[in-house]
Amino acid sequence: MFMGHDEPECVTCGHADYTHTQEMAPRTARASIVSAATRNVARYVGASEGLVHTLVHMRLVRKGARAIYAVTCPFCEGAMEESSLSGKRSEPREQRFRCRDGHRISIIPGRKGMPVWN
Repeated sequence: MFMGHDEPECVTCGHADYTHTQEMAPRTARASIVSAATRNVARYVGASEGLVHTLVHMRLVRKGARAIYAVTCPFCEGAMEESSLSGKRSEPREQRFRCRDGHRISIIPGRKGMPVWN
């Protein structure tokens, strides 16, 4: 037997033992960063030594017909919105974000295609 959705199931025949069901925790309480396929973590790649171990947590969300990143600020834990800096050229595929407290970061694709920030 193995634990299926919320009851033990037999691996061989698929029989489910409904007499031993258990209450499932809410999805937010049981989801981890590994099990959530829409979550990403970006590592810092800038010049500041103090930010080397600082991670940015991102998740994909739907906005109209496209998927965008919902980014959490690495400094104040607030939500960030995508922005642009007028007068400055951005790198190809660079996305800039800003939180309400004024913190700014850029998300760019890393060497192996994983997102990184600076």
